[in-house]
Amino acid sequence: MIDNVLLKSSILDSRITSKQQAARSNLALSESSFQSHLDDETSKAKRIDEKLMSASIEMESLFVSKMFKEMRNSIEKSDWLHGGFAEEIFQDMLYDEYALMVSKNANLGLAKMIYDEMSRR
Repeated sequence: MIDNVLLKSSILDSRITSKQQAARSNLALSESSFQSHLDDETSKAKRIDEKLMSASIEMESLFVSKMFKEMRNSIEKSDWLHGGFAEEIFQDMLYDEYALMVSKNANLGLAKMIYDEMSRR
């Protein structure tokens, strides 16, 4: 009788430990899938943040470009060195690049404010 009880007890213990091991493996599996899901979501958020910051810098660049254009218009041009329509196109493109470089390298703060405001939404 005692041997029978011990045998049943050991079988029961082995079932419990196998169930515990299965539960542990399921938990580990769910933790790894959760971690991979979390990593995916984090990388998506980083991409969105990078896109938002890039768009914010572009917006600041447009503002700086307008500012440069108005500054350039305040300078009077002489007829001696005026290159015509081609020069105007070149200057527009040149000042747009200047504005983009200023926005990326200088810390004017407008891109940061735009980013902060848009990231709240």
